[in-house]
Amino acid sequence: MTNLAQVNRPQRKILAQAITLVLASSALPALAAEEAQQTLPAVKVESTVISPYKAEKASSPQYTQKLADTPKTITVVPEQILRDQAVTSLRDALRNVSGITMQAGEGGAAAGDNLSIRGFDATNDLYVDGVRDIGAYSRDTFNLEQLEVTKGPSSTVSGRGSAGGSVNLVSKTAKFEDFKRGTIMVGNDSQMRATADINGTLSNNLAGRINVMTQESGVPGRDVTENKGSGFAGALTYLLSDKTTLSGGVTYLDQDNIPDGGVPLLTNANGERYLDEATAENYYGVENRDFDKNEITTVKLAVDHNFSDTLSLRNQTFIGTTETSAAITRPSFDATTGEARRGGAKGRDEDRDIISNQTTLRSDFSSGNVSHNLVTGIDITTEEYINYELHYANDNAANVDLYNPVTDDPYNGSITRAGGQRKGTYDAVSIFVSDTLTFTPQWLLTLGVRVEDYDQDYAQDYSSTNRDGSITSPYTYKSSDTLVSWNAAVTYKPVENGSIYFGIGNAQTPLGSNLTLSADQQNLDAEEDQILELGTKWELFDAKVLANAAIFRSVKTNAATNDLDNDDVLVLGGEQIVQGLEFGINGTITSKWAIIANYTYTDSEIKDSGDPDEIGDVIFNTPEHSASLWTTYQVDRAWQFGGGLQYIGEYQNGDTTELDAVTLLNATASFQATDNVKLQLNTNNLTDEKYLLKPRGSRGVPGPGKSVTLTASLEF
Repeated sequence: MTNLAQVNRPQRKILAQAITLVLASSALPALAAEEAQQTLPAVKVESTVISPYKAEKASSPQYTQKLADTPKTITVVPEQILRDQAVTSLRDALRNVSGITMQAGEGGAAAGDNLSIRGFDATNDLYVDGVRDIGAYSRDTFNLEQLEVTKGPSSTVSGRGSAGGSVNLVSKTAKFEDFKRGTIMVGNDSQMRATADINGTLSNNLAGRINVMTQESGVPGRDVTENKGSGFAGALTYLLSDKTTLSGGVTYLDQDNIPDGGVPLLTNANGERYLDEATAENYYGVENRDFDKNEITTVKLAVDHNFSDTLSLRNQTFIGTTETSAAITRPSFDATTGEARRGGAKGRDEDRDIISNQTTLRSDFSSGNVSHNLVTGIDITTEEYINYELHYANDNAANVDLYNPVTDDPYNGSITRAGGQRKGTYDAVSIFVSDTLTFTPQWLLTLGVRVEDYDQDYAQDYSSTNRDGSITSPYTYKSSDTLVSWNAAVTYKPVENGSIYFGIGNAQTPLGSNLTLSADQQNLDAEEDQILELGTKWELFDAKVLANAAIFRSVKTNAATNDLDNDDVLVLGGEQIVQGLEFGINGTITSKWAIIANYTYTDSEIKDSGDPDEIGDVIFNTPEHSASLWTTYQVDRAWQFGGGLQYIGEYQNGDTTELDAVTLLNATASFQATDNVKLQLNTNNLTDEKYLLKPRGSRGVPGPGKSVTLTASLEF
């Protein structure tokens, strides 16, 4: 048998098939082959961003209007904000967006980015360049150009899911300009990280870009835990003709972390769980056993062709593979001994792969006095998930002292592959149409529909033993359906720089959308969420600032719940409501003063359920109030100061776990030493708050403590 920590994975057929698909899709440029014979003039692509803290539009070609005229709550966090905050992970980047709550993974095993948006789980609604990222890992920002968070059901754009919203990571692309950037960061608790970003114009019609990263960092305020990894990203942009552009990129990320399984939660006299601050820095894992290894590889090729000024075609092929192996301790409090119980590890050994080909055709035209921005397209996607059966031998770790745990004890057990596997596949073909109709300069109508036809299989090829000693025999579950998603919105522009909109839409979420299925789930329809949103957006200060506000109401009309008469049967008989309001502002108020801030008020309620006791309760992981603020001021050419806060109100994580409100204060100061060298000091969690970042059941992962980093940046 092979040790899980040392497994050497074979090359899989899906990668070869994917490469074939990429090469096949490159046939599209033949449309402009004759034009390519001409000598092209040198081209410099100008950015549409007029403020480093404000993006003009979202990256999806389905959003044809600029953000100020898009009738939906979308927060875009540009790269400059991430630089000013010295952000290194998606989790830290999301601090800039209120209404998002981090969670521990299902079963406590996943150490990745598990989150909810507006009260609904969004772990499966993470995207890279518009393609679903199905891996369970902690995402890095070294190749991130901007972060886009869409609030509310939006299946017409993103496909299945997105009940509360979605998160899209936009990768860096090769530009027709020359620059070289590098950073070296050091900080408390052994934080060390270095990056390089090199972009160059290689010829009149070819640009290239390389990004690299390496880090070996502890986690402030957490013993033993470590984030270690390296990454590489390469991108090319090729102007095949004055009408056709080829672009592509490869990304590789390798992580070898010591995972954080959290700390045991204690129980007070009222039966409520809480974090004992005296344990908040402790590590309760098994240092010689626990690990979290991830290898992520993506390949992207896109072709953009302009038939004319009013008709354009884009085809993008995306291939993603994620290989994960991990063993993590899930500590709990042993009331009999007063110690921390560690027990056996929760292991993960899995592969996740996706191949996606998206084609969009945009046509701008008029019919009578009405102008149209019409987008039609097709999305063909195949996803695969393999979870390998594991064998545990002598794996049960001894209890340790609750307040002074010794965790470097010898480990003589093993976790190995046992030969069986669970395999899930999801194959989908989607067609979509969206149109923005402009009747007058003041009145716009946005319509969209998406039809997604899918087939899903989930199978286990071995017999497994359950916790109660019962045996689960090999099985195969299947599900297929056609999902119809839609949206509509009316926008009124009283003046050129302002808009008021009212939108409605829905989201369809199959119960097996995470690539697993149960016997009950295979026979049920998708859950459906519907949204009403009334909002307004204004461009201020010469269009360098975008301010927005919205009130919303989302209703899950057929939530999965246990049957009232038979607790062992799953039915679509629940109803959940999330409603509230949002405010946001981002941009540069003056040439020296920049800001991004937002606030979310959320009122959630379970209106109907198979469990009568939870009717009327709030939805877990949904704080009533949350807010974020970050602002910087350029004092003079050399000095910049800034700071902000993140506020998360109290919320329920379970029937017996309520998290207190927490306010995290952050600050920065930077000095431009020369034209090429900048020194930047960042401090996060200034007051060293002790709080739970990812609670789950009888344990929880505390948030990072006070972090102080110094970054030296070089740019040429």
